[in-house]
Amino acid sequence: MDTTSHIMMGLGLGALAQIDPVIANDAALSQAVVIGTVIGSNAPDFDFIYLVKGKGCYYRNHRAWSHSILALPLWSAAVSGIIFSFFTVPSFTHLFFWTFLAVILHVFFDLFNVHGTQVLLPFSKKWVAYDSLPLFDPTIFFVHVLGFGLLLFYEPGITFLIIYLFIFLYVGVRTLYAFMIKRKLEHHFIRSIRIKLIPRMFLFHWDVLIETKEDFLFGVYTDGSLNIEHTFSKEIDFPELVSDSQNHPSVSDFLSSTQYAYPFVRSWKNGYLIYWKDLRFRTNKFFPTLAILFISSDFKMKNCYIGTLYSLKQYKQVVRKLKKSGF
Repeated sequence: MDTTSHIMMGLGLGALAQIDPVIANDAALSQAVVIGTVIGSNAPDFDFIYLVKGKGCYYRNHRAWSHSILALPLWSAAVSGIIFSFFTVPSFTHLFFWTFLAVILHVFFDLFNVHGTQVLLPFSKKWVAYDSLPLFDPTIFFVHVLGFGLLLFYEPGITFLIIYLFIFLYVGVRTLYAFMIKRKLEHHFIRSIRIKLIPRMFLFHWDVLIETKEDFLFGVYTDGSLNIEHTFSKEIDFPELVSDSQNHPSVSDFLSSTQYAYPFVRSWKNGYLIYWKDLRFRTNKFFPTLAILFISSDFKMKNCYIGTLYSLKQYKQVVRKLKKSGF
């Protein structure tokens, strides 16, 4: 989920916490719990601190240890402990419980979008992603907005209990539908190596990535049918350059964040451009999230960019900068 949605959910959990009489009847505890749920709902994303060491470090570590099983109680203890030191409240247990719930739900909902998390660390480095929710889900967002509006007329605890029951039902339906789509596609594309669903904001609309031994197929699944929009072959030019590019620190950081990157090579007058594109994110035939490595013709200069490019103009500027900085 995006940051705005996590904030909304933190506020929603703060309202839900009012269903507990101990919290509802103590203004200081109620205030502390709301602060705890808002901060706790965003705490796992505090791994943005890795940006201090560079974008590559962030790519390598985002949604990893910060979203792992072991980190959940640590985030909760840290957030609730700091808040407890500023408030005179009758129960640390209540504050910790609701903060802990907020942290858990942050990681829980992150599991359902295309990124997923390494929640099983340290027991497994596997990325877990259920591919059923978009990064920003308008249904979840506007249901929260509705709930906040209803607080003018109804008791907050009961109101948000009903809202969260609806949200969990909604997530369950989308997840089940995504599972059914994937099974259907697997039966149709029997030679596929893997199939990735990328949920759109519109209900029951998915972008689809299908990998076979020979190529990649990209399409959109909607209204019970798949429309293949384009494909490309898995043939790689300059395989030695591609293999060597994976040893570049920035490229290595980028590749650690995705299992769906694929290389493309373009030869230039003064060298080579190697693009590692994350195939999960696509706008028509453009893949905005990528690593671009420029290698000079004498193989002595290597410059790299990793990130997301939102326009063709921005893309051209990055390529121009990489090429110029090599000379």
